[in-house]
Amino acid sequence: MKLTQPLYNIFLIFTIIKLTYHSQFDKILHRMGDYMNFKTKSIIFLRILLSALTLLLIVFIFSNSVKNAEASSESSGRIVAFLNRICTLLGLKFTFTQPVVRTLAHFCEFGLLGVLSQLTFLSCFGVKVKAILSSVFLVILTALTDEVIQLFSEGRAFQISDLIIDFSGSLLGLVAIFLIAMLINNHRLRKSEKE
Repeated sequence: MKLTQPLYNIFLIFTIIKLTYHSQFDKILHRMGDYMNFKTKSIIFLRILLSALTLLLIVFIFSNSVKNAEASSESSGRIVAFLNRICTLLGLKFTFTQPVVRTLAHFCEFGLLGVLSQLTFLSCFGVKVKAILSSVFLVILTALTDEVIQLFSEGRAFQISDLIIDFSGSLLGLVAIFLIAMLINNHRLRKSEKE
């Protein structure tokens, strides 16, 4: 099974659900219109969108963990070849290897998970410590689950080094988003005090 097939199936299901329930969702929001303003509706939509994107990324991460060692190595090999072709085209003397690509993949996947989870929880809780703690919990749970899944995949193993890389990437992403949110929030407070 190709890597894109499970993602395509998830996208297809999400699209069907969206098309099927879009009008019902609009009706519900319209009925709630007496109680909610446009800003509240936008926040609800944003929360749903960010939650869905976060969930899709977690599914993508787990789908990579389910692969056996041979299939995982084959996927990494294709990415290594692609990146090395780009380096050659750009005239760079750098050559990617599978360990480098795997490390970068873990760091980037979980960095993106940190960003998405932080945005999701910020949309729910606002700029509070609760948002960052919820993101940290989700990221740690996802990283641990990811490594446990690999225990059951042929030729793969639970690796503490992967946990450290995963957590480092996600921590960078979620702290960056939290700091940006704090700066924006402080700017808004100062602006409203001046008015």
